[in-house]
Amino acid sequence: MVKLNPSHMNKFLALIAILYFNSAIAKNIEPLNHYSLEEIFTDEKASHTVLERCISLYSAITELIKTEHPELAISFFEMANTLYPYGLLSLEKVEKISSNEAEKIFFKNITNLSKIYVEEMNINGKKYGSYLRGSFLGDDLSFCHEVTKSINLVISESNIE
Repeated sequence: MVKLNPSHMNKFLALIAILYFNSAIAKNIEPLNHYSLEEIFTDEKASHTVLERCISLYSAITELIKTEHPELAISFFEMANTLYPYGLLSLEKVEKISSNEAEKIFFKNITNLSKIYVEEMNINGKKYGSYLRGSFLGDDLSFCHEVTKSINLVISESNIE
């Protein structure tokens, strides 16, 4: 039987924790490519998932670029804020909970997902020299932009009538 000294055991446990964390990231933020715009307007659960993920992605990008590109960061912040109330309403409907409870849960979910996105984008940044290149994040950002444009269009059309 092989005996590990305590320092080797700590390194081994740290490696297991890192591998577990990396697999948790992959499980928590799968690509949005299996959703469609039509689906987010017809399926409340899909709508909630997409909105939560887009808000989190916009928030993560805001956090990462706010120092070097403040004007662009403001744009991402505004897009997240545009979607936020709709994500909150969708959580209320999907989970059948009060608005106060939904607000607490939604804020926590957005905060956690944003941290995961920041970590993933930092990994990409080190690996590829870009936060988005080399992963599904660029495609997700494009999809989120289409979602935001579609919601803005629905809002503007409802204000006209």
